[in-house]
Amino acid sequence: MNRKKIFLIGAVVLVSLLAYLLGWSGLMNIDQIKVAGVTKSQNISKLSVKEIIKLSGIKKGQPMARVNSTAVKRKLLALPQILDVKVNRKLPGTVVIDLKLRKIEIAVTAPGGGYLVGDSSGVTFAKVSQVPRGVPIIRASTSKLLLTQTLRVFHSLPPKIQKRVISIDAKTRDSITFNLTLGVQIIWGGTQEQDLKIEVLNALLADLKNKRVKIFDISSPLAPTVR
Repeated sequence: MNRKKIFLIGAVVLVSLLAYLLGWSGLMNIDQIKVAGVTKSQNISKLSVKEIIKLSGIKKGQPMARVNSTAVKRKLLALPQILDVKVNRKLPGTVVIDLKLRKIEIAVTAPGGGYLVGDSSGVTFAKVSQVPRGVPIIRASTSKLLLTQTLRVFHSLPPKIQKRVISIDAKTRDSITFNLTLGVQIIWGGTQEQDLKIEVLNALLADLKNKRVKIFDISSPLAPTVR
């Protein structure tokens, strides 16, 4: 038997031994499961560590190499507040489930009372009776399309205006109104001509004569009104 054959046989034996040690022997079994990325301020759905571990399907005593990260991710992403999942292995026997939760960036009035909180993409994940401070309330129909269109308009606003928005009325796509701090209202109207509306709005806000104005109507950007 030449050296090449001996080397190949040795390599196969070594790989087989490693596969056995990692996947079937008790030397690399899981003895600790941790969950990271869940903070009290973000965890409005009240996800518990026990629930997350149970849903992941990972169990103590299971061989590390037999943890299916793709399957774990798929199971946990079924929870609407979870935006992303990473499964990290730390030898000799620790698995860390690292979660990224959706941030609470909007609140939508819910049928029957209360509010559905969600992120800036429009995905809602929990119902609350009170909206967290600083989160704008969107009073809209149950149309997902209308919510998406309203959010698109909201994100097009200058950051300094976005920060002042308390609530948004959007019964239809052509009747969007932003309610700001200090009793200021921006009647936006429809979702069309966004760039022109922003240009007109910036000009109106920069005009010192409009310092005491409470209502900016830019629904027809070529003929805006203030009062």
